[in-house]
Amino acid sequence: MQLIVFTKLLKPWNAEQLVAFAKETGLAGFDLCVRPGYPVTPETIERDLPAFAEKIRAAGLSIPMATVGGTAMPPREKATETAWAACAAAGIRKIKLGYWVWKSGEHYWTKAAEVRKELADYAKLGAKHGIQALFHTHSDPYYGLNASALMHLLQDLDPVQVAAYLDPAHLALDGEPLEMALDILRGRIGMVAAKNSHYKKTTEAGHVVWKHGVCPIHEGLVDWRAALKLLRESGYDGAISVHGEYDDRHELEPVLEYLKPDIAYLRKFLS
Repeated sequence: MQLIVFTKLLKPWNAEQLVAFAKETGLAGFDLCVRPGYPVTPETIERDLPAFAEKIRAAGLSIPMATVGGTAMPPREKATETAWAACAAAGIRKIKLGYWVWKSGEHYWTKAAEVRKELADYAKLGAKHGIQALFHTHSDPYYGLNASALMHLLQDLDPVQVAAYLDPAHLALDGEPLEMALDILRGRIGMVAAKNSHYKKTTEAGHVVWKHGVCPIHEGLVDWRAALKLLRESGYDGAISVHGEYDDRHELEPVLEYLKPDIAYLRKFLS
């Protein structure tokens, strides 16, 4: 398994700065965030991605995955195919999909059927361009929020084209054991996210309310020493994308104060 970093919170950095950071921390590469305001955007991906990716690759690093947009890009739109084709041309073979969120009053199974149809379209797009679409297990009212829910959506699809992006921190919030999730999604995991989650006790109008947040890797609900062992035992040998997300830390320098130790911590238990 190799460590890469999701560039969401490294937004100001160009390719040269990302390369320098990877060399400093021992990263193997990046999960490239392609969103408005980043060096490569969904609108400029065809023009800007080739040169950006080549600078990363020339330094001996990789971009195994791109996270394109924040919401799910409709699979039949021209812009979506343009993004898939640009990633394939740049040697990026995995794309993280956006999210489908359940809303109060919406019938779950009706919407789930619609999501499955869209995933089937992504599978066709992936087969055409040699891309694997990845579905992130995200806690809260998201479709595919854990392995159990996600299998309702993926079970009829070829994992070569559409697979799971497993996030142990979100699974912990949902209460689904990682070992169980790995068994449910055996042979269907294309990427693993690395961050950690915790619960925070607050008081609202005189009532105790528990909310969740994100914290340094070694402090949260996920025991990453055990998690890495379970991943090995399950046969997973792909990349692990470090997210660098922390409560109340959204600017680059404060994020780096936690991100660098997190990378070193994970590398210690991977070696």
